[in-house]
Amino acid sequence: MKPLCILWLVLSSFAEDIPFKSKDEFEVNLDFKFRTRVKETSEVYTSTASNTSGPLPYLTISMKVLKLAPGETKIRIINSKGQLLYTRKAVEGTVVNLDMGYTDDIKGRVTEHEYTLVFISQDKKPLSRIVIHFQEDGSYFINDEKRGKV
Repeated sequence: MKPLCILWLVLSSFAEDIPFKSKDEFEVNLDFKFRTRVKETSEVYTSTASNTSGPLPYLTISMKVLKLAPGETKIRIINSKGQLLYTRKAVEGTVVNLDMGYTDDIKGRVTEHEYTLVFISQDKKPLSRIVIHFQEDGSYFINDEKRGKV
């Protein structure tokens, strides 16, 4: 846990210094599907029909790396809580899938509302970043550029 906290502090303190990755070097696609949410309940004797609501919009994001800058060897994905989700080798054509969850949960801050993809060098120096952020009104931004609303 301590290494993650230290990583988060280091990345958050330098996050303003890490430049955004150029928008022609990556592609982001939002995929909406309708899923039925099962309500969590503590009651043992409830019928299945009463535990579901209607289909709700569910969001997954796929981000494809089109071009890597010289020296970018790995991608680190960090959520809005500063937790490192995973590190992956960066190659052109890499697709990173983010399971965002139900859109109402994103807006209500029940699930994660921001992800930062940091491209790092072999010596673990951050070189560029992509920030995907959803506001409470449903507007979403990629690298501080408004792209739409969910």
